[in-house]
Amino acid sequence: MGDRILAKQFADDAGSAFVEVIRRADGPVRLQEIRAVLVDAGVHADDVDRQWKRLRPLFREHPQLSKPQPTLYEWSPAVHPAKVSLDALVAYARRRGPAWLVGAFADNVTDSLVRADTSGARSAISWTEQREQEKAVLVAGIVGYAVQLAAAGGSAPELVSWLLDEAGRRRLTPIGRAGEQTRFDGGVHDAPGQTKPHAGAEVRVVRPGFFWSGGGSPVVVAKAVVEQP
Repeated sequence: MGDRILAKQFADDAGSAFVEVIRRADGPVRLQEIRAVLVDAGVHADDVDRQWKRLRPLFREHPQLSKPQPTLYEWSPAVHPAKVSLDALVAYARRRGPAWLVGAFADNVTDSLVRADTSGARSAISWTEQREQEKAVLVAGIVGYAVQLAAAGGSAPELVSWLLDEAGRRRLTPIGRAGEQTRFDGGVHDAPGQTKPHAGAEVRVVRPGFFWSGGGSPVVVAKAVVEQP
């Protein structure tokens, strides 16, 4: 970062400039060293001291600023647990904390979630999308069982209607209708307890499945249960 850019950064947001100087340092630095860098960039020494006095209490809260000694500040690559940063982020956001500090906590939470997203078998979808999809799977199962019950002569048509409406609000689209005759498609159909029908075989829908469209392209979150006539 050039001196002009650092000076402008200080004028726009002094806290972020202090953090940048500490981050770029080769090791722990004192206020005198931070001041020297900023003064060399064109910032007046009195402005540095005034802003440092105002912002210093906040540096103790920064998730990646450590103090190996009382007068030393150092950038730490260690990442706090996401829950710690999230709690702090919420607290600062409520108090309209400075953007550079709120952003640091937000980045920490994001980085932790990215690591979690890319470490599992389901890493192809985002954390938020995965959470919403899991909710959709639960609703899909409930609705499917309710429809199956009604198709078998149960006395719960109102419940089925309500559940189908609820499924629609959660962007679930039924796959088949109970009792419907269709052609077997392994991508959307399941025949538990039976020999798997060959593709295109005539089957009857026992329980509908569901597509979920909350993440953009439709995803099968519950296959329709079918049986051969």
